[in-house]
Amino acid sequence: MKKRQCPCASEQLFSRCCGVYISGAKLPEKPEALMRSRYSAYTQANIDYIQQTMCGPAGDGFNPDEAREWARQANWLGLRVLNSTLENADKGFVEFIARYRLGQTPHKLHERSEFHRIDGRWFYVGGEVSSNG
Repeated sequence: MKKRQCPCASEQLFSRCCGVYISGAKLPEKPEALMRSRYSAYTQANIDYIQQTMCGPAGDGFNPDEAREWARQANWLGLRVLNSTLENADKGFVEFIARYRLGQTPHKLHERSEFHRIDGRWFYVGGEVSSNG
């Protein structure tokens, strides 16, 4: 079996990076680890993991079937984390740029995501998308 690099750009093996979170073997200890694992889950169109790691406003209007189809159609090109901060023990932010291609059209998602720790577990609760991508 070929060992593969993690899609999250950590330069680690998937099985030792985001794979442990997506499989449920471990919980992400910081917002950045959760954000990276969510990116990796999107590259696999693993929308079950995406839904399990979101709560609050992030879930409003979320359509798992549409998200799965979008993730499957995207050719994921890379992730770059720009900033990761903890506001306090239970709230953090991660700013990132995710690059992907739909058909022949390249896209960039530049977002500042918000994460809350609830009962010891981090969740994505929402984000602000930057128009300057």
